[in-house]
Amino acid sequence: MKRFSIIGLTILLSCGGSLSEDQRKKLHDGMENQKIIKLSDSEIVTASLEEGRAIFSALEQAHFSPEKTDSIARVRHARIRWIVPGSPDALEVESQLIEAYVIGAETGATQDNIQKLRKSPEAEDYDSLLYSRPVVTPLPDGVVNVEGVWNIYLAKKEVIRAVSKEK
Repeated sequence: MKRFSIIGLTILLSCGGSLSEDQRKKLHDGMENQKIIKLSDSEIVTASLEEGRAIFSALEQAHFSPEKTDSIARVRHARIRWIVPGSPDALEVESQLIEAYVIGAETGATQDNIQKLRKSPEAEDYDSLLYSRPVVTPLPDGVVNVEGVWNIYLAKKEVIRAVSKEK
């Protein structure tokens, strides 16, 4: 039995198991992505709201340039859409949100929002979140006009990864 232990140990030591620095980094990143982290629903929603606000701030700094919008979306792992009232290519949830913002504009309630999205109505849990923020202009009579809404789609998985990297 001692012989097998010594032979096995000798074989393991002789192999060396050398990884390049790049391979080591990929291995550690992969292990980090697979790490289990438990977050409450409110932590996920709060993180999504913060991420949505950060993305919108980046859009403002880029002066809402279409080329830069695509770049921001790629870097932040998000999908960004600009929707105007009455837009025929708006998704159902986007149409509902813009309608709510138009109605809210009459009462002066136009602020950012976060919605949980499910793949299907039967799904129990949500898989992504939608951050929306209207762009409004004040009118002389005191009400505001909703020019359109920025919709930022965030994958729940990406939000959890971002939070786990912060912890």
